[in-house]
Amino acid sequence: MRKKLKDISFSKPLILSICLMCIAMIFRLLDIFVFRLDDLLGEIILSKMIGFIIVILFVKIAGDNLSSIGFNVNNKWSIFILGIVITSALMILGYVGEFLIFASDSPQLIIAAIDPKAGVTGGIGFALFLLLGNAINCFMEEGLFRGIMIPMLNKKYSVRMAIFLQALLFGIWHIPWAFKWYISGMVSGSNGFIMALVFNSIPMILIGIVFGVMYYYTNSIWTPWISHFIINSILNLVHISINGELNVDMTIRMSVFLATILILVPVLIMITKKLNRIPVEYNSKTNLSSAVK
Repeated sequence: MRKKLKDISFSKPLILSICLMCIAMIFRLLDIFVFRLDDLLGEIILSKMIGFIIVILFVKIAGDNLSSIGFNVNNKWSIFILGIVITSALMILGYVGEFLIFASDSPQLIIAAIDPKAGVTGGIGFALFLLLGNAINCFMEEGLFRGIMIPMLNKKYSVRMAIFLQALLFGIWHIPWAFKWYISGMVSGSNGFIMALVFNSIPMILIGIVFGVMYYYTNSIWTPWISHFIINSILNLVHISINGELNVDMTIRMSVFLATILILVPVLIMITKKLNRIPVEYNSKTNLSSAVK
């Protein structure tokens, strides 16, 4: 089983990546459309936990451990600067941008626990539950898309292509929310559905590229994990009201964030190259254990 898995990971890494995503997607679809835990609890936490179990099982079957896919803290300064400082600063910039755009509409900052995708709100207990869900979700998504896919895809493709392919799959991974919004009435008509598809795919592909760069050039999954956790948690807890009405639309703040961080990608690479030694590109002789030093 282990030898066969390794052979497939070398010869058909993209197909294996798609298969892993599809297995996790089955539980994701059950969570969203059958169990509807996002409506009941505000979080699809069950599929997130199962997804992370899938990551652990795959790594174990491959004969490796979580450290081998990047769960290490070898490059603490990179993790701190990229994962915490730059992410937090650019999220603040996104909110400042939204304030400036709506300056004439009496914008106000609101701290509240809200899941914008599910439209569920709550108090302190719900806030803590959202943070727990974000933590598990980041373990699962970063472990699967960055930790497993990038090293595996890089056995056959260049690092740029490996980062792009996992980001593309990351965008596809979020498409079910467009169908959820359409079915639940959050959007209506063909134009609304198309916009939901765009909103739940293109930005995710772009942020997947950013997380991929963070992962590869810092040699640690904790960099995109922390960045991912900060982004999701801020979006869950920090909101803006316009003319006294809550604005749950994240388009402006996230557009500012994404545009800025994508422009800064070369700078991020330069910073990490100076802080750490440059990782060698994985080749056909690389296994998961040597993928992340």
